[in-house]
Amino acid sequence: MVGATFALGANYERGQVIPEVKLKNGTVLHEFKVIGIGATAVVARWAGGQGSIALTQLPQEMQAALAPAAPPKPAVASAPTQQAVAGAPSVEVPADIRLTNGFVMHRSVVTHWDEDAVVVSYQGGIVPVQLKNIVPEQRAIFEARKPEALARQAKLAAAQAVATNESSQLGQARQEREALQIEEAEQRAAAINRGVAERYLVKGMTKEQARQAYAGRGRGEDNRNSSILIYGDQGVDKYGNSADRTLFFDQNGILTDWTDQRGNELEGAVQRSQLDDGLHGPPH
Repeated sequence: MVGATFALGANYERGQVIPEVKLKNGTVLHEFKVIGIGATAVVARWAGGQGSIALTQLPQEMQAALAPAAPPKPAVASAPTQQAVAGAPSVEVPADIRLTNGFVMHRSVVTHWDEDAVVVSYQGGIVPVQLKNIVPEQRAIFEARKPEALARQAKLAAAQAVATNESSQLGQARQEREALQIEEAEQRAAAINRGVAERYLVKGMTKEQARQAYAGRGRGEDNRNSSILIYGDQGVDKYGNSADRTLFFDQNGILTDWTDQRGNELEGAVQRSQLDDGLHGPPH
């Protein structure tokens, strides 16, 4: 089956699923797919695992197919640890971890690294495994990968801590902003209610609330589509003369401001606000 699979030769394409690949050390990998090609190894996935595999471990047909993209380099004799890693099915970690007591953890994935142990998720569950309890030939792989794995794990933990802290700060800021908005809305509602009860205007009132505040103060001239409400002789111009008070509302019918003016005497007009309405508002 393997020989037939590699009949494509130089036309072999990355990402192609190969039903079965037998490595030179005897390991058989199923549903094999190359996802990356390097100078001395390929990155691949297979049923139950993934990782890097030395080119020298691949069948001769596959080496020939991949040679144009990444010609293999001879192993360095002075690096026994690297040789041990290159001789394993995956230089990341083996998919089937063998323990010194003979137990095999099938379809294993390391989820956490420590100096002398790893946490392994496999078919039987998630358990911690001491490195000393892994068979020597596989233990060499773990020891070789440990510095890089610990550094990557620490970097990821630091990034997660920063993200968590930033998320916490954003959440706190949002809560504070929402609390402030609620407080401001409550204060505005209380001010409007006081204005209605004590019969003076407050910005933010609706037309109906303004009418309630001016109840018994004369008839306001209004129509359904108008954005103003006029009360005759309910204001005082800048000369101290009695003037009409014109209330202005926005498109949502909310009071924005009001002006005291006699007829067309623009020079004497005074624009009021809730800050001075108590002094110049309608008489009690």
